[in-house]
Amino acid sequence: MSGEKIGKFIKELRIKNSLSQADLANKLSVTKQAISKWENGRGIPDIEMLKELSKIFNVDIDEIIDGKFKEKEVKKKVNKKIIILSSLIIIVIISITIFLFTNKPSFNFSTLASDNDLFSIKGVVAYDNNKKSIYISDLDYNSDNEESEYVVAECILYEKDGMSDKQISKCGNINEISKYESSKAKTLSELLTNIEFNIDNYGCDCGSKTCNNLYLKVNALNVDNKVVTYDIPIKLDNSCTK
Repeated sequence: MSGEKIGKFIKELRIKNSLSQADLANKLSVTKQAISKWENGRGIPDIEMLKELSKIFNVDIDEIIDGKFKEKEVKKKVNKKIIILSSLIIIVIISITIFLFTNKPSFNFSTLASDNDLFSIKGVVAYDNNKKSIYISDLDYNSDNEESEYVVAECILYEKDGMSDKQISKCGNINEISKYESSKAKTLSELLTNIEFNIDNYGCDCGSKTCNNLYLKVNALNVDNKVVTYDIPIKLDNSCTK
């Protein structure tokens, strides 16, 4: 643990948050000299001050102690932006391709989404009189306190059909893995980045109730060899566009 690294990191956080040494001192109920002493590496905040600094700057205590941001968090945010951008590009390419090669210029589009609090979904339905397609991507788990405790995940698209559920498509397979190392466990968000569906010739269009009977079932195998299951309802935006 280096007092110099901790001091430089505290100074970096203070400047990034547009705080003077006096401002930070007031927030912590300490003297300006104490802040200066920390930033110059001539002293280290005690555990209570570290807790307060963690709250003020919204960083982990171990990041302050290490004197740097966690690389995995930065990498995760960057990767997520790349994945979202790539998915949007794919949706645009699919939409343009379908539009260019269809015989009729009246191709319709409608979006798919979910109002589930834990998950967010982005998808699109594209169809005309001859062809209907569903594309689902960007399945995100909305949690700020995820732990790396999952080994593999699968996602199954179902249609509720009366008393039974009809499987439409499946991505991933929790039975593919026979053994694993707990050190390689991932968060659910990391596992879901590879989940996407591209389904042709499925009877779903604007105004029909079929799409509103769809739901995704996520099965995730954790490090304790137990399967955690989530059901995510999907809704169709009936305001179609051409």
